[in-house]
Amino acid sequence: MDRFWLEKAHKYITEHNAFDDVSGIEFNGSDSIASITAKVKVNLPSRFVKAGITEIGVKEKEDVMFLFGSSFPLKAPTIQLRDDFPRCFPHINPSEKRVLPCIYEGDLSELLQQSGWMNEILNQLVDWLEKAASNDLLNYEQGWEPMRNDRIEGFIMYDIDEVLSAFKKEKASTLIMEIKYIRKNGFIIAGAISKSDNVKKAQLVIFSSPKVIDNYVPNNIANLGQLYDYANSIGLNGLKDTIKEIDIGNIDDDNLFVIFAIKRPVYLIGTASDIEFLNFVINKKTKHRMKKGRELKRTLPDCNVGMLSHVSPQSPALLQRISGIRGNKDETRPIALLGCGSMGSKIGMHLARNGNGPFRCIDNDIFMPHNNARHALTFTYTENKAELLSLSIITIGRVSAEPVKENALNVNYSNSRIIIDTAASLSVRNFLMSRPELPPVISCGLYRKGRCGLLLIENKDMTSRLTAIWAFLYYKSLSDTEIRNILYSRNLDDVLIGQSCSSQTLVVDDARISLLAATMSLRIQGVLENGLPDNSEVLISEYDDNYSLTSRTYAVPGFTKLESGKERDWDVYISGPVIDKMRDLMHEKEPNETGGSLLGSVFLYPKAIVITGLIKAPPDSIETRALFVMGIEGLEKEIEKTERMTKGKVTYLGTWHSHPHGGGASSTDKGTFRKLLFVRNYEPTVCLIVTESQVIMV
Repeated sequence: MDRFWLEKAHKYITEHNAFDDVSGIEFNGSDSIASITAKVKVNLPSRFVKAGITEIGVKEKEDVMFLFGSSFPLKAPTIQLRDDFPRCFPHINPSEKRVLPCIYEGDLSELLQQSGWMNEILNQLVDWLEKAASNDLLNYEQGWEPMRNDRIEGFIMYDIDEVLSAFKKEKASTLIMEIKYIRKNGFIIAGAISKSDNVKKAQLVIFSSPKVIDNYVPNNIANLGQLYDYANSIGLNGLKDTIKEIDIGNIDDDNLFVIFAIKRPVYLIGTASDIEFLNFVINKKTKHRMKKGRELKRTLPDCNVGMLSHVSPQSPALLQRISGIRGNKDETRPIALLGCGSMGSKIGMHLARNGNGPFRCIDNDIFMPHNNARHALTFTYTENKAELLSLSIITIGRVSAEPVKENALNVNYSNSRIIIDTAASLSVRNFLMSRPELPPVISCGLYRKGRCGLLLIENKDMTSRLTAIWAFLYYKSLSDTEIRNILYSRNLDDVLIGQSCSSQTLVVDDARISLLAATMSLRIQGVLENGLPDNSEVLISEYDDNYSLTSRTYAVPGFTKLESGKERDWDVYISGPVIDKMRDLMHEKEPNETGGSLLGSVFLYPKAIVITGLIKAPPDSIETRALFVMGIEGLEKEIEKTERMTKGKVTYLGTWHSHPHGGGASSTDKGTFRKLLFVRNYEPTVCLIVTESQVIMV
C-alpha cells in the first residue's frame, strides 16, 4: 500500500471544513487495509439544533470511518457510519453491521478520479448526511427508491408484466402458483431454467396491496411472525390464513415463496411502474411430529424468512431493454432469414440478441466441420443449419424461431414481415427479383474477397425493388471506380475441406465477416425499428489494411414501370432521373425533336429491362420539327466502352426521341422499332417517345 496516497487522503480529510477529530492512519495486522476515522459536522434543521439530534436519530456530529484497500487510489475507500445509525433511509447499501451510505449514483471509484479527488467524495458524504437529517433522501422527482435488502438469500425470476396482467385477468388480489427452484453455493435461485438434478418445487403466493404505501421501510424481516406484522401494516390482512391453507395442502415442501406487489406514490427509480415487488422465501422448520410414518414440515411464526432479489427472466423485452432497442410494432409476422451460413448466422444472432422476432430460419444445408471457421454458433454438430440457428435464437431469450429445412426457391414467404437474404446465391437473387408479390427484401453480400459488404434495402412503397437497385449500382459503377472494383472483382476461391473434396467459398477469417455483419445488423435494426426508407438504399462498408472501417450510403432513385398498352414478355422500368434528363434535352432542342440511346441492364430470369442512363444523340443526327433520325458517329465506340467497363452489366437497350408538341407513336416510329429489333437479333429492345406529360413505349 502506497503511504504517499494515504497521507494525501488524510490531508484532504483534515483540511475539509466539515470534518473534525480526524484520527491518524491506522493499519490492520497485514497492512493490506488502512483506516481513518473522523466526525462529520452535520447542519441539522433548526428545530433539532438545540437537541443535537433529529427525531429519526441523525446527530449533529456523525462518526465516519474510511477504509482504504491496497488498490487505493484506483479504488475508492469504503465509507462506514456507526452501527446504530438509523437504517430507515433509502440510498444505504446492504449490510448487517456498520451502515454503508450510498452517497453517489455512479461508481465511487470513478468519482475519485475527477479533478477534485477526495474532495468529491467528502462533499458527497456531507450532502448525504444533511439530506438524511432533513429526511430528504427520498426524492419523488427521481422516483421511488426500492426497498433495501440487507440479507439476500438468493434470486427469483419472473416477468413483472405477466404478473400484473394475471392480476388484471383474474380480477383478484391474490395469485397462487407452483414454482421450481434450486440451491447453488448457498443461494436459492427460483423460477430459473436449470438442468440440475436438485430442482425442487414449491408454492408461490403473490399478494397485491389494496392501497398506496408511501412510507419507506428497509427490510429487517427475519421470521414469519415479522412478515405477518409487516403484511398487516400495509393492509395485507389475509396473509396468515392463506399461508396456513397452502401449508396444509403442501406439507412435504421445504420452502414457500411469497411476493408482495405494493403500489407506491411514484414510479420506481429507473422503471415505468409504480408497483414495487418484495420477494420473500419462508424456510420451513421440521415439526417433530410423525403422521403415518413420515415427519411433517410446517410453517411456524419463528420460521426463518429471507429476502430474494428479483431478476427478469429471458424474454425479448429484457433483450431490448439491455440493448437499448425500441420494440417494433409488428412482431407477429416473422422475419424470414434466408441463409443460415456464416453471414446469416451472425446477422440472425445480432438481431435476436436485440429482442427481435419471430424468425423463420431458411436453409437446406447441413452444418459441416469446416463451417466452424466463421459461423456464429459454437455448440454445433452435423445437423441442418436452419435447425441449429433456430435453437440458438430460441435459447437466447424466448424468441420464436421456426426452422425451414427447404430450398429457398420452394418456400412460401407470403406471411413474412421482411426477407433478409444472406444466401450469396445468384439463383436466389433471381428468384427474389422475379416475384413482385414478395414482402420487402434486404439483400446482404460480401465482395472483394470479404473486404467489402453490400447491403441493399428495398423502399417502403416498393418503387425500387432489387432489379432496380442492382441496375442503379451497375450504372453508378461507370462513374465510381470504387463501386466498379467491388462489383467486378474475383470473389471466390476453391478451398480443400477434405481429401479430394473442396468448396468454392470466400477465403476470409471470422473477425472480418463479423465486422461487416455487425455493420449490416445495425442498419437492419434501424429498419425493424423505424420502417423501410423512403428511397431504396445501398450501404457499402469496407475495411482497409489499417483495420479502419468506412461506410457510405447511396439513395436509389424511384423507378417507374412503363405500360405499352399491349402484351409484352418483358417488364420495362425507367428511373426518375432518366425521365428528367430526356425532358431537359427536349426543352433544350424544342421546337425540334431530339433523342438518343438508352442504357441500362437486362435481367433474364425476371424478364426485366431497367433503363438507368442515356447517350446523347450523335452529332450526325437529324433534328427537325417533325422528324428525328439517329446518327451513328461515335455511338458504337461509346456503347463498347460502357459494356467493357461494366462487364456487360450496362448495355445498349434501344432509342428514345421527343415529341415536344405531344402525340403518340407514328407509323414511322413503329417501323423504326421493327428495324431495330431485327438489327439487334430480337434481343430485349426498347423504343421510347417522350412528351411533356408521358413516356410512351413504341
